[in-house]
Amino acid sequence: MRRFAAVIVSILLLGIVGVACLMAGRFERRMAIAEEDMAVLDFVDPEAEYARLEEEIAGIPLVSDGALKDIRRRRAMLQYWQRDYTDLIEVARQATASDSADTVDPEMRVLAANALYRVAQRGPQDRATLLKNLDAAIRAYNEALRAGVGRPDVAFNYELAVRLREEIGAGKRKALTNVKTEDTESDPNMHGDPGEPPKDMKVEQFQIRIPMDPKEIKQSQEEAAGTGAARRKRG
Repeated sequence: MRRFAAVIVSILLLGIVGVACLMAGRFERRMAIAEEDMAVLDFVDPEAEYARLEEEIAGIPLVSDGALKDIRRRRAMLQYWQRDYTDLIEVARQATASDSADTVDPEMRVLAANALYRVAQRGPQDRATLLKNLDAAIRAYNEALRAGVGRPDVAFNYELAVRLREEIGAGKRKALTNVKTEDTESDPNMHGDPGEPPKDMKVEQFQIRIPMDPKEIKQSQEEAAGTGAARRKRG
């Protein structure tokens, strides 16, 4: 009887482990598909998928907080690259509040600080408003660094914001915006600044070099084998 009960318990435990692994695999797959869409700058589908995942995981007991943090970070990143800074500004406000500062994710603090800098960069460029917005960004970067974020880019952004604030305060700089020289120039995206053909060059002179596939390299080497001139023996 005991042996039979042990077998039943083992089967149930294996079933529970199997279901958990299946759910984890489906979760990772959905996250990977959403990240793949983000890589090609398709933000509509990942935004809806992350919202569904967060709602589903929040209702499951014994789920690690790391999964929820990861989803919320990605949703915040989507909002940032779509220039929707409302929620991130609220994160920055919570990060400076004494009663809820410890509960804010440090990486969310960084995104919030970047969002505040973009608000200063894209917002009104009069001196008073610009200084106010830069002060908010500097304070957010400072709070992120004090929270334990050790990334060099965050420290660089903090020092850059401080320097720009000093230049604007001293009258050496009047605005943060960079006026585009041509209408064809694109805004930066999550992959960086979009490339463009060199200026003052005709289209037919612009060449794009595409790396060869390893199979093509091997095939070209095989075709070229034996076609060279015979080596002459010296001496």
